[in-house]
Amino acid sequence: MATRTSTGPDTPPPAAVPARVRLARWRINVVLLLCMLLVARVVVRLGELQVVRHDELRAKAFAEIDKEITLQPTRGVITDRLGNVLAMDVDRESLWVIPAQVNQERAPRVALTLSALIGKNPQDVLAALTDPDHYWLPIARWLEPKVAQQVEALDEPGLRLIYEPRRVYPQGAFAAHVIGAVNANGGISGIELFFDSQLKGITGTLQAEFDAALNPIAIAPSHTVPARNGVNIQTTLDPLVQYVIERELKVAVEKHNADGGSIIVLDPRTGAIRGMTSWPPFDPNNYDAYPADVFGRNPAVSSLYEPGSTFKMITIAAGLQGRAFTADTQVNDAGSIFRFGQSLSNWNGGGNGMIDPAHVIYFSSNVGALQFNELTGPEKFYQTVADFGFGQPTGVELGGEELGIVNSWGGANYNELNFLTNAYGQGISVTPLQMVAAAASIANNGVRMKPYIVERRCEGERCTDTAPTVVGHPIEPSVAWTVRRMLVNSANHYAPVVWGPRTSDYRDQWLIPGYQVCAKTGTSSIPLAGGGYDQSYTIGSVLGFAPAENAHYVVLVKIDRPKDDIWGVSTAIPVFYAVMDELLRYERIPPDPTLVSPGQAEASATSH
Repeated sequence: MATRTSTGPDTPPPAAVPARVRLARWRINVVLLLCMLLVARVVVRLGELQVVRHDELRAKAFAEIDKEITLQPTRGVITDRLGNVLAMDVDRESLWVIPAQVNQERAPRVALTLSALIGKNPQDVLAALTDPDHYWLPIARWLEPKVAQQVEALDEPGLRLIYEPRRVYPQGAFAAHVIGAVNANGGISGIELFFDSQLKGITGTLQAEFDAALNPIAIAPSHTVPARNGVNIQTTLDPLVQYVIERELKVAVEKHNADGGSIIVLDPRTGAIRGMTSWPPFDPNNYDAYPADVFGRNPAVSSLYEPGSTFKMITIAAGLQGRAFTADTQVNDAGSIFRFGQSLSNWNGGGNGMIDPAHVIYFSSNVGALQFNELTGPEKFYQTVADFGFGQPTGVELGGEELGIVNSWGGANYNELNFLTNAYGQGISVTPLQMVAAAASIANNGVRMKPYIVERRCEGERCTDTAPTVVGHPIEPSVAWTVRRMLVNSANHYAPVVWGPRTSDYRDQWLIPGYQVCAKTGTSSIPLAGGGYDQSYTIGSVLGFAPAENAHYVVLVKIDRPKDDIWGVSTAIPVFYAVMDELLRYERIPPDPTLVSPGQAEASATSH
């Protein structure tokens, strides 16, 4: 029987059922429509990004990390003939900034700190730190190691120290005019300019994915085209020869308060330049601290001057070569001569009577030289002048070489009076190197060699040596020998300038005891821009070689505007002697004991 349940009076009533809330259908439809529109917008946007702008956005994304970095080559090393480094690249840290990573609130303070360390205007530094248009900017190049350490210690975000090669010259001003200098774009003078494209090498590239600090992402693919380093150059410069001529030129310029000067030492057998220096000097490590005409020009090849009486050796050689006269022919030197409405005279106005070519050189006779040139005639004279290389480049591997000025017979600027003054080195302009190369032809039995300053060029392990090059035969060996004998007597005539104060003997004697030395002095008048010549100052020079037979060195000493010696003889002769004496001993050429004048042995022992 089923149990029944009754409801008593204490039983609670059943709970009330809440009333249903009904939304209007139109509201639901509006919500659904809004959701569908939102989804449609997302889909359209995704379609635009993933399909329509896929290539564009992909390129932008990769542009942030996929970069091509230029790999800089190392500029070639320049050395002297013994391998001592004269110019090289050294890695120094440069300061760069990524402005987007810099704390802009701290930027002014950072700019002040950096400006004190690197020596730059704080406003310029701040402009780089806050630049909104560039990702990567340089602030300072090639910091000193101590400064780089101080910058690194700042530990500021956005600053990057990157190693970059910088050109340095370990020897400072040593051979600076020959080596030259470089700026941010490359060589600007000397060997650095002449061989700029070979020295700088060829840049390479690294194409890879980089992180925000510009470090390559190792797991990403990359492609590298390595840089090709520059050619290494070994010069013909001998360090001892270069040291000697720089020392002697400095002493002479300072002693005589001269404006400048040059000394060149050349091997006449090959044309190799063993030393070349000019004054004033400069330090290529800080070239921009000097005037542009000091660091940008090498006076030994770029400065023209009228050679004066040193050119008489060319005049006599031209006449002998052209068979216009012999070594025994004589002319009358009355001290002055009248030609083409002009009075032309010797340096001292004095006459020397009947003289032959040897005494034209011995007495440095202008009147004798022009009369012998009249016998030679302009056609033969200027042909020999050209054969000696005047009025044309020597072809030496140095930037800025001048051609010289020769108003040759048949040219638009030729005149008869100029032809006569050319006989004693006036009215003709040459470079110091042209004079040295011409004298070298006389020393080398009439064989003219091309001057060169580069001994060897090496690209990696592959090296090319410079071969001595014959470029002409201006005179015959017999003519060269005859002129050399004249120049020995000329050198002995100047010897009292050196030995007179030592031995109290002012007679002719051996210039350098134990050796036959060839030499000729020159007093060069300096043309003025408005015409005529400077009456106050001259250029003193000595050009010669030794030993007279089988010469090892040709030396030119040129002193510009010495203030205490208008003739230049007492200025240049002692320098020539000091240089040649040391070079002959350095070369260990045995002296001839019979070529010693009285008192010289004792004086030499005292001085050495």
